[in-house]
Amino acid sequence: MQILFYDAKGHDRELSAKQLAGAKIAKDTLLWINATKAQIVKAKLPQEVAAAIGEARFDELSVRVYDTFYTLAVPVASDSPSPAPPLNLLVGEDWLVTLGEGEAIDFAEFISHDVGETMKGKLSGSTLAAALLSEHFSRIHRRVSLIDREVDRVEEKVLVTREGRNTLQIMAVLRRQVSRLRHVLADYRPVIHALTRPDFLPGMADEDSKHFRYLQAGYERLEDDVNRVREAVVGSFDLYSTRIALDTNRLIRTLTFFTIGIGLIGAMAGVFGMNFKVPLFEEGQAAFSMITAIMGGIMAVTGGIALYTYRKP
Repeated sequence: MQILFYDAKGHDRELSAKQLAGAKIAKDTLLWINATKAQIVKAKLPQEVAAAIGEARFDELSVRVYDTFYTLAVPVASDSPSPAPPLNLLVGEDWLVTLGEGEAIDFAEFISHDVGETMKGKLSGSTLAAALLSEHFSRIHRRVSLIDREVDRVEEKVLVTREGRNTLQIMAVLRRQVSRLRHVLADYRPVIHALTRPDFLPGMADEDSKHFRYLQAGYERLEDDVNRVREAVVGSFDLYSTRIALDTNRLIRTLTFFTIGIGLIGAMAGVFGMNFKVPLFEEGQAAFSMITAIMGGIMAVTGGIALYTYRKP
């Protein structure tokens, strides 16, 4: 559980659970509580935050507006095949509560950016909420970048090496990862649209509304990036299929030359196996050795041509 108290006219500080109940929320201050649901139930909260916790409902990925605060629940991108628990936010004028599990409330990197005193106490709960959602967008951007680099690596492998057994498996994993990101963004869409609707908190300050519009623009760019990387993954499947087709054609060409060699040997054996007498048959062992050498030479020549054509791009 993390409790951060930003004071624009004083000192920013991290509060302990015992100090939380006595925190005085006022103008130019901002209280941020980052915890799991189990932790928040046991904590002694300021009166207005405790009242909001008791009234709030978290049953779906949506935005709900109450008298003095509003709540929103958003999905969390995860590498796990099963959906990750969502991030829930309770947003007041001068306070914010983030609830979730694991990666949903892991804002250590975000917090580490603050060195010394900040002016975050002048921010509203809505502005901080927009910043935290942007942090989650940044995590999705990083996942997209990782998939991009892996796609480049796989495509280079397909182009310069023979088809490996695990290439198709890697592409299938990338396809699943992109699919999960697309599902996460699809669940974000109604939340982002609700925050930027004209009827959402008509009394909200223009500064807060502007941050939500920026958030919407960031969401749209993120959608474009995910769609682009999805096309890249699909394109890698096409490249893989083309490479398989080329390798198959090369193999068929090689087998064709082997078949020609075997056919010539079979034809020669058939001719010399006919029931008629020629002077060559009187040579005995010498004739047999000569015919066998010719057959071996035919096989060696056609086999060499076959191997050359297989190795040739």
